[in-house]
Amino acid sequence: MVRLEQAGIPTAAVATEPFLDEALEQARLLGMPDYRMVFLPHPVQLLTLEELHALADAVFDEIVLRLTGASPGRS
Repeated sequence: MVRLEQAGIPTAAVATEPFLDEALEQARLLGMPDYRMVFLPHPVQLLTLEELHALADAVFDEIVLRLTGASPGRS
């Protein structure tokens, strides 16, 4: 993620909320203290396929924004 960002390639790292502190600390240690990740509720492994799809839909706009800098404008 850090190497891609440093090369000018946008990234959108996704993790579940219990890993927030660790993810932010890794970004800081790798030279990107301001890196913002997309965090999902935990746990995800117990969700049904439909629930996973709903969760993905819920963060889709945020991921697109991080990758492009623009809202996808979905309806």
